[in-house]
Amino acid sequence: MAYTPTPWGYDVDGTLPPLITAEEFCAIKGESYASDERLESAIAAASASIRNACGWHVAPSMPCMVTVDGEGNRNVFLPTNHITGVTSVAVGGTDTTDYQWSRIGQVRLSRPLPCDLQAATVEYVAGYDEAPQDLMDAVASVVLHRIALSYGVVSETAGGVSMSYAQSAAYGGASPALVDSELAALAPYKVVRAHAS
Repeated sequence: MAYTPTPWGYDVDGTLPPLITAEEFCAIKGESYASDERLESAIAAASASIRNACGWHVAPSMPCMVTVDGEGNRNVFLPTNHITGVTSVAVGGTDTTDYQWSRIGQVRLSRPLPCDLQAATVEYVAGYDEAPQDLMDAVASVVLHRIALSYGVVSETAGGVSMSYAQSAAYGGASPALVDSELAALAPYKVVRAHAS
């Protein structure tokens, strides 16, 4: 497998595709922006914003790998809230089969991890097969804001014809903050970090 690091502290096998396609965006928001040359980059940027807010990749389902430090605890909390399988667990470089796991991302070992850095490596499969509809709607909403508000007139003079344009934060500055309705849609998909025990 060719693992690629993510910003969320774990690696994925391959590269992450956007959370929605251009066709899915058009199915949700209509065909008005179907030929807009900014659509693909806006979808990629919106997907990154949504994933960053959630703290993991969310979709699609794919093989992942994380290496964690040990603090004498038996539980490893994976950076996900939807896993479909644990492929392997290695403690101190030695594979073990003496563990249990839950679909929300907890792996419980039969013995405490040693108090070492990079004490254990877990390979697992995480993510929804495809983005759930409410998440797709949130991504489409962010995309629409990025495209529709990308440039706007901030002042205009009729006599002598003078216009001023402001470049939105989506193009040339920091990404715009997600609005409350988008953040609310993400709540079920956010990673909640539990304390190790």
